[in-house]
Amino acid sequence: MLSGSSVAVIGGGISGLVCANRLSQLGINNTTVFDTGKHAPGGRCSSRQVIIDGRAHVFDHSAQYFTVTDSRFAKIVSYLHRKGAVKIWNGKLGHLKSGKFSVDKNITQAFIGVNGMQDIPKCLAETLNLKNSTWAGNVSWEAASKKWRVDRHGYFDYLVIAHNGKCADKLMSSAGAPQVHRLTQVRFCHQPDLKDKRMQLCSLWALLVSFPTPLKLPFEGVHVEDTDISWMANNTAKLRDPSRQQTTSNECWTVFSTRQFGSRNKCPQENIPPKVEKEVTDRLLQAMKRVTGLAQLPVPNYTRVQLWGAAVPMNILKTGDECVFDGQHNVGICGDWLTSPCIQGAVVSGLALAERINKHYTGADTSSTVLVPDFVAADGGIIGAFPTDANMVFKPSK
Repeated sequence: MLSGSSVAVIGGGISGLVCANRLSQLGINNTTVFDTGKHAPGGRCSSRQVIIDGRAHVFDHSAQYFTVTDSRFAKIVSYLHRKGAVKIWNGKLGHLKSGKFSVDKNITQAFIGVNGMQDIPKCLAETLNLKNSTWAGNVSWEAASKKWRVDRHGYFDYLVIAHNGKCADKLMSSAGAPQVHRLTQVRFCHQPDLKDKRMQLCSLWALLVSFPTPLKLPFEGVHVEDTDISWMANNTAKLRDPSRQQTTSNECWTVFSTRQFGSRNKCPQENIPPKVEKEVTDRLLQAMKRVTGLAQLPVPNYTRVQLWGAAVPMNILKTGDECVFDGQHNVGICGDWLTSPCIQGAVVSGLALAERINKHYTGADTSSTVLVPDFVAADGGIIGAFPTDANMVFKPSK
């Protein structure tokens, strides 16, 4: 029976969660997802709830919205909509340059989580065997038994690597699958180097800031052309429920730095020095005032900065494969950095790897994908790709 095959998924982001769900649909039900998130899974698709002036406010502090151009992803979005996890963002989105805002007419539809982007992974994880706040820091392939040992958590027939960055590199460095390890090696930079045969990730600073009065800007989300800021979003307007009366005048914003700003102000993201925290906060607030053209910003009643170390992939695999799979060692990789740096890219990669594992287990296809680290520059802007298709419009059922 297919249910006899066990799979360990390391990483509870969108790609890992989708892969685990698809495996279950294919009859491989003995799948465990290991995620280091203390409160919930999600990876780049996450939100933060903060109490300000005695009331809860939500900030989307990683992925900001997503678009749909792939029919496989459209089916998942339909499911998420039926479950009440996603909605269409109808606020004004666009670009800001030299203080001038222009609506982005290329965005057919923008989707967000109903109560924050965290709603999406929460919904996808509902039926999974998810081990939250769990560190799987050591894995090894045992050739005699053809199984993977995952830390103290036992043995599994297949291993899925659904995250990237230094942790994935270290995890696979002595795991016994050297070709897969080569594909997890990473370089952090603000400009891609096509001669460097490694995955390349940028780092961004995120500023979460609340103002006691609305800024009255003509947009809810905006891609910014600036030396310091690349994106700003009004979480209060974005996540507002029209059926409920607003009970606070606070306005909560997420501000992302540019790649260059992220590199110039790099520090240990787990332990940001207070001096760096203040300098980054002040500089991003100054930049926010400059790019919006406001004479003065209200004095914030809440600020928090965080360094998003492994923020956005800047290159993707040249092979065109949507996932990586080593058929000799029963291990695969899925993630947006293999296809397109966005939520849709993460989803299609997770789906592709689940299909590959199923074919391998049933004997329909025991081969490997191309395991050569050959990359090309990724499409998309500083905070990821937002593919568009005017022919694909989601019409939610009443």
